Amino acid sequence: MSPVERTQRESKAPETPAKMDYAEYTAKLFTSGVGRIAEVQKKTVDVAAQQSAEAIDMWKKAVQKLPGAPGLFLLELAGSGFERLAESQKCVIDMAAEQSRAAADLVKERPATAAKGTEGVVGFAQEAIDRVVATEKKVLDHSAAQARAVMEATKQLFGFDGGAVDAAADSIQRGVNAIVDAQKELLHRAVH
Repeated sequence: MSPVERTQRESKAPETPAKMDYAEYTAKLFTSGVGRIAEVQKKTVDVAAQQSAEAIDMWKKAVQKLPGAPGLFLLELAGSGFERLAESQKCVIDMAAEQSRAAADLVKERPATAAKGTEGVVGFAQEAIDRVVATEKKVLDHSAAQARAVMEATKQLFGFDGGAVDAAADSIQRGVNAIVDAQKELLHRAVH
């Protein structure tokens, strides 16, 4: 028997990039991960909203078949509330994802001087505040729309015809609108 000859292979190390910027690479990885998570969360919100709409639709059909059952007022109200809640939730998810992208962009920039670094942080903080304020304003708008829907549905359900109760409902709506406008003005003044 002859011994098996072994061949010596020269192993080559994998080529490394000329200069890999790990901070930028990590920021890109982080940003893409956050984007994927945001999309999954928004799809989950959509599925939950669809499930709620189907459940409310089922209850509407059931209530219509019951003799002497009250109107569909509360079911309509719940349905529009779920829709607005879903939209508000998606706005918050988008704001969080945008905030994460902005933070990752700040890492990518890594300015050379301390002055530029301070400017970048201040700019980042201002953009973050602006995004939060914009999201809060959207939530306030959704709340105001929901209050309007409640008032309109209540007027239709109880057949208000311009009397004292109708005037009270209009007064309540104006009060809600004033509160929402005051909140928006407070947000604006706090930021600027």
